[in-house]
Amino acid sequence: MTRFIFCIHIHQPVGNFPSVMEEAYEKSYRPFLEALSRRRRIRLSMHITGYLLDWLAANRPEYIALLRSMVEDGRVEMLGGGYYEPVLAVIPGRDRLGQIAMLSRRIEELFGRRPRGMWLAERVWDPALPGCIRGAGLEYVVVDDYHFRKSGLRGEELGGCYITEDVGEAVKVFPGNERLRYLIPFEPAGRFEEYVRGLEEGSGGRYTAIFADDGEKFGVWPGTQRWVFDEGWLESFLDTVEGASSWLRPVTFSEHLDEEPPLGRVYLPTTSYMELGEWALPAEASRAYAEVVEELKARPDGERILRFVQGGAWRNFLAKYPESDWMHKRMLDVSGRIEEARSRGRREGEAALSDDSIEQARRSLYMAQCNDAYWHGVFGGLYLPHLRARLYGELIRAENIIAPGGAAEPEFMDLDCDGFDEAAMRTSEVSLFADPDDGGTLAEIDFRPAAVNLCNTLSRWYEGYHSRLERAAGGRGGGEHGGGARSIHDVVLVKEEGLERYLNFDDLRRTCLRLHVYGRGEGPESLRSCGQTELSDLHRSPYEAAFPGRTLVMKRESAVGETTLSVEKSVSLEGAVVTMGIRAVNTGAAPIDGLLLTVEFNVCLPGCAGPAVSLRLGDGAVRGLGVTGDDREVSSFELVDTYAGVAASFALDAAAGLWSFPVETVSLSEGGFERIYQGTALHIVYPLDLEAGALLERTLRLELRAV
Repeated sequence: MTRFIFCIHIHQPVGNFPSVMEEAYEKSYRPFLEALSRRRRIRLSMHITGYLLDWLAANRPEYIALLRSMVEDGRVEMLGGGYYEPVLAVIPGRDRLGQIAMLSRRIEELFGRRPRGMWLAERVWDPALPGCIRGAGLEYVVVDDYHFRKSGLRGEELGGCYITEDVGEAVKVFPGNERLRYLIPFEPAGRFEEYVRGLEEGSGGRYTAIFADDGEKFGVWPGTQRWVFDEGWLESFLDTVEGASSWLRPVTFSEHLDEEPPLGRVYLPTTSYMELGEWALPAEASRAYAEVVEELKARPDGERILRFVQGGAWRNFLAKYPESDWMHKRMLDVSGRIEEARSRGRREGEAALSDDSIEQARRSLYMAQCNDAYWHGVFGGLYLPHLRARLYGELIRAENIIAPGGAAEPEFMDLDCDGFDEAAMRTSEVSLFADPDDGGTLAEIDFRPAAVNLCNTLSRWYEGYHSRLERAAGGRGGGEHGGGARSIHDVVLVKEEGLERYLNFDDLRRTCLRLHVYGRGEGPESLRSCGQTELSDLHRSPYEAAFPGRTLVMKRESAVGETTLSVEKSVSLEGAVVTMGIRAVNTGAAPIDGLLLTVEFNVCLPGCAGPAVSLRLGDGAVRGLGVTGDDREVSSFELVDTYAGVAASFALDAAAGLWSFPVETVSLSEGGFERIYQGTALHIVYPLDLEAGALLERTLRLELRAV
């Protein structure tokens, strides 16, 4: 008899809006579970990530009660995993074990049984994972059949679990069926039966068909609520499963393990599901890969070739997006500092921090390991500033616990593992990280009392899917089509007309204290549209850096026209005040005449461009952050976020121009192409007219405060 495992994974990222979680609950989570609860012959394997599980327990206890009753009846098996859905392969081993153990305890607390197996975030497999899975007391893990195909196995060989190991630590591995992911719930239920019958006939009746995918596709994805619930797809599907009892038996993963031995041994490569392999590639390669896959699918012998075609690995997101890499390396640094604080207390015989404080810091760290804000595809949350803000907030909160004291000695360290040192400066109120190799910029400015990083701006990167926007912009419409609902990978929606006007792309990460030399014809509109011409390499070349005392000094020279401009930046930190000096000397023989020197800051506050956030000029003018500004004779200005309770006040020692404009990306998500505010670019503008040997010297003062 053929077995059918029906596995649903539901997840909400740390920092998501409560209204989004409420909508997902009403459109999908509640009606889906209620429908399943009425079908006593159906078996469900279910994974709920910790952040969503806590929200359900606090806000929808009736859901937890219903689910517990189904667990007690043996109709539902709960899967474990990392509590806050981290990509286990890219966090330290101690955190892997800690996250898995935390979710196992929570599942036992809520449902009375510890999990035997686990869901793997984004199915990101690494050959070294068996040790931590076994070490956490789990027996099995679920990935995709794609992983097995990349090890050379064929579909007819994937009707059950396999065993794998790493240095003697063995676990069972189940392959989720890719074809079922595209059938359910997007095609009529009869096609599910046709497909699984084919599997049964081809295996002599001893095949286990495994569906393992996101629960949000049952009601949250575009077009699916109407199709799944209003038009009766789910009831029809459940009728089909129950009506096939003569040849099809629903089981859980554990029931399968108890009844069937592994089909064999397998060693899976480092990979994830097929689509993520496309998204992880650089933009040009991503586009080319997608085209190659479509071409092969159209060929009669395409499947023969496709089984040997593989895209990028999840880690490549860290190379593709410098913002992601920086967050990841900051997370690793905080993890190491928490472990050092714990170990230091043990070595000294009495803990400098209580066990409760260490656990509180760890929980913030674990929340900052939630995978969504580190990557981007049709899914992934890197392009969502509120998710990045929450991630940084949790890292800062963890640091506040383990190092709450006063000023620390400034230091150089290769924090982002790029082979070049960054500089760190800290007080009890501000943490500041500079990157001399990236144009002598400030990569992060944290206001610790509010747990806010001002430098949370995402650059406007070119994506492989942007070439589709011209075709999609004129065809906005719903997600339904004849005979079902479209998969999220097929549908192309446009949330507003004219998005192609915003396809402007940056070539550097948007940080702070970046210097530019421009001609007098430039302005905020040319910068916003990427039409500016750089007249030096001060903005992108490495600076020499040193700490004479507690002040960071960064220097470099650049050709400007027929002469040379020598620049020195100084950065000092006192309490909540950052003082930045700019010294520019014309060290050549020719004059510099009629140019502009701008100091660039990119700021994204938690309130983004919402009504709680404003730019306030010293003359009393106030405007939102979603508009372009070109102001003259500005001596002071501040950005105020009443939502987050933080203000960043700039004071200039000499009046200057101020250019400002919103940094907006165009990205593709499950809802279609959309424009997202990523931060505000601010350029403090000085005339650059220097005779040979002449000096331009300016001081900028940034003060952070609570409001």
